[in-house]
Amino acid sequence: MTTILIKNGSIQNPGKPQIQGDILVKDGKIAEIGNISAQNKDAAVIDAKGCLITPALIDQHLHGGYDCNFNTAGVDEILNFLENLPKHGIASICPTIMTDKPENIKAQIKKIVEAKRKTPDTSAKIVGINIEGPFINPEYRGAHSKELCLTPTIDSYKQFEHKEIKIITIAPELDKDLELTKYLADKGVIVSAGHTNASADRISVAKDAGLSQITHIFNGMPPLHHRQPGIVGKSLIEDSLYVEAIADNHHLHPDIINLILRTKPKDKVIFVSDSLPLAESSNKSTVFGGQMIFKSDEVAINEEGRFAGSLMMLDAVIRKNANAVNFADLLMYCAYNPAKNLGLKDCGVVKKGTSADIAVWDAKTLEIRATLINGNLCYTK
Repeated sequence: MTTILIKNGSIQNPGKPQIQGDILVKDGKIAEIGNISAQNKDAAVIDAKGCLITPALIDQHLHGGYDCNFNTAGVDEILNFLENLPKHGIASICPTIMTDKPENIKAQIKKIVEAKRKTPDTSAKIVGINIEGPFINPEYRGAHSKELCLTPTIDSYKQFEHKEIKIITIAPELDKDLELTKYLADKGVIVSAGHTNASADRISVAKDAGLSQITHIFNGMPPLHHRQPGIVGKSLIEDSLYVEAIADNHHLHPDIINLILRTKPKDKVIFVSDSLPLAESSNKSTVFGGQMIFKSDEVAINEEGRFAGSLMMLDAVIRKNANAVNFADLLMYCAYNPAKNLGLKDCGVVKKGTSADIAVWDAKTLEIRATLINGNLCYTK
């Protein structure tokens, strides 16, 4: 493995002040941080002058991009998608499967697991699988198929259960006695409430049963009401719950993003792309979730005009919010917090001894200039 020396840049850790320093990467780890001489003759040097050096990004909720659809993609399509992610500064993802028949979900999990096994060192890593549906409320399905929604039960889940499943979305009001929530939490799966009409009280009870996250807050749920706070109100004031936010300024108005950031603890907000196969694609439309979806500005909509997801990758989400949100905080939401949520103890921070998952950004444009994953130079511009 090549030793890499990143010089002359500003190191920006999540939630911390910038510091000047060089980074020596060796054997896949950050070996040293400081004023490092170029005497490491065997090291490949990256000149990061005018750049910000940060932990690489982690996207825990995305349905695809580059024409890859995690509900239908074959292994080669998934591998191609993973190969493209370093140009966006993304090192780790949880491929997200939307509502489908249990047998189809099971088949796609198998393909994703096979792609994970075959992923080369120069591509982004699969760190778990996210299942968004079918255990959702059909009245708040968004772009999900109404006919394929299922009542949450342990038996239904066991039809596609797999150790690689890291996150699953459930409508808590449909989970009788919260049996599935308890079952999943006991197995270490992140239980996320989404596409739901759950009351504030139901969210409280579900939290006690193992619920720990909210799927793309404000989207796929009733709006906040002053006499019925519901899931939105409860998740905003319940400090222990993580909340995902599709912060593309379309799914959420910038003022709503600001409200979330003012209300939630800084370490409990996770920005996700929720990107669809049309992201980074030249196509104008495609089939997703058994229906046609179309590009509309920076989002995708279905034939009913419902938002189906975003067309932004996570680096674009950061650029979209950079004028309103401190960059160090954006790294909390896009790197540190998802790493903590997913149990990735070696990621989400630039620190000696941690995995060398690093993104190098142009300090002025916030375009990605280089990406390292496990110490491998995967992208440079």
